[in-house]
Amino acid sequence: MNDGVFKGLNKQQIAAVSYINGPSVILAGAGSGKTRVLIHKVMNLIINHKIDPVSILMITFTNKAAGEMKKRINLQQKENLGYVGTFHSLCAWIIRRESVAIGIDRNFVIYDEDSFHFDSMKYFTDILGMNVIGTTYAIHGDPETKKTELIEIGKKLFK
Repeated sequence: MNDGVFKGLNKQQIAAVSYINGPSVILAGAGSGKTRVLIHKVMNLIINHKIDPVSILMITFTNKAAGEMKKRINLQQKENLGYVGTFHSLCAWIIRRESVAIGIDRNFVIYDEDSFHFDSMKYFTDILGMNVIGTTYAIHGDPETKKTELIEIGKKLFK
């Protein structure tokens, strides 16, 4: 095992980088090293666990963090990852790609938060089967149906 992927990390960061048994959500304050943890985690998966870079999906909520992750990964890795970007751009890409299958116009419009309130983190963690306590959200339609539909689309995309 190459321990270089853990260099410069504190105990909590090492624990996050070491966890490989499912999806991870890194929640921490500004300037605490979230992006660094994600970069080290990806390098751990590629170097120590021989995960194909194309099968790795890195998602964040800001364009700034997504750009920084792309930049740092490209400095350490020659191959491109499967996807690096924001949660919102990934969802838009999936919906546009599968627009015919889900019966919507691929040129749909995304409304800003003033037009529609949606706690995307809660919905995303629900889809992955994670627990987030104390968060409320609103979606239009039956949540179980929407969750099942999105999981089925994900299965088609990432088989």
